[in-house]
Amino acid sequence: MPELPEVETIVRDLDKKLKNKKIAKIEVLDKKVFQLSDKETKAVIGKLVKGVRRRAKMIILELSDNGSLVIHLKMTGQLVYQSKSIIVAGGHPISHIGKELPNKFTRVIFRFSDGSKLYFNDVRRFAWIKLVEQKDLIPLLEALGIEPLSEDFSLEKFKEILSHKVNTTVKQALMDQKYLSGLGSIYTDEALFAARIKPMRQVKTLKPEEIKTLWQAIPKILNYAIAHRGTSFSDYVDAQGEVGNFIRYLKVYGRTGEKCKGCVGIIKKAKLAGRGTHWCDHCQK
Repeated sequence: MPELPEVETIVRDLDKKLKNKKIAKIEVLDKKVFQLSDKETKAVIGKLVKGVRRRAKMIILELSDNGSLVIHLKMTGQLVYQSKSIIVAGGHPISHIGKELPNKFTRVIFRFSDGSKLYFNDVRRFAWIKLVEQKDLIPLLEALGIEPLSEDFSLEKFKEILSHKVNTTVKQALMDQKYLSGLGSIYTDEALFAARIKPMRQVKTLKPEEIKTLWQAIPKILNYAIAHRGTSFSDYVDAQGEVGNFIRYLKVYGRTGEKCKGCVGIIKKAKLAGRGTHWCDHCQK
């Protein structure tokens, strides 16, 4: 599943392509992922895309009537924009891109008045699209935790978040979307390595200086990942159709059994609350 940096990369690229485009037609090939009634679908036709933005791991297409199309790519979702010879894709890579559009994984096709198209593909059909009115969007977004890249993510706010999770592990606390939005396993592991804190430590064992170091590490790691267009393994490409190259800069995630880049230790991996977790025993305490 793409995390905050991957979704942010997709959003920034698609915003350039979709802004001010008029939706001329919507072809729904799979109603399971396209959670709009026929009436709602007709209401979207003729609306302009005012912009594309992100909240947590969701992609939000803001429409000219103050409604929004909210998209979650989940594990295998993909958005593909096509305009004449230009094709950009973001999300799960599918080999048919540029060769076969639509393909057997295409669930929805948005057609714009200038002839361009946005394909919503999903292999496993877990991804979804919803139409949300402004009055309903606000509480939906406010139910999520604070954005770690926002100005509101102060040290005091971070301490408050941790105060709700004192008896959980640090990794679990960071990944609780109710309190902190957008962090998944990759960037939680990387931030904890940068802060020299073991993921399985209980929150209540953290010293004030460790909390401050972790607070500083989280946005630093996320911004660095965005600058390198996210991390790509087998399940993600950015909205230019390219793999994110932050994978070259990973210190612990996905490096089980390899030498630590900070010492002579070996990177370990274990399951923590059902999630693969990576760390170095020597560098992290």
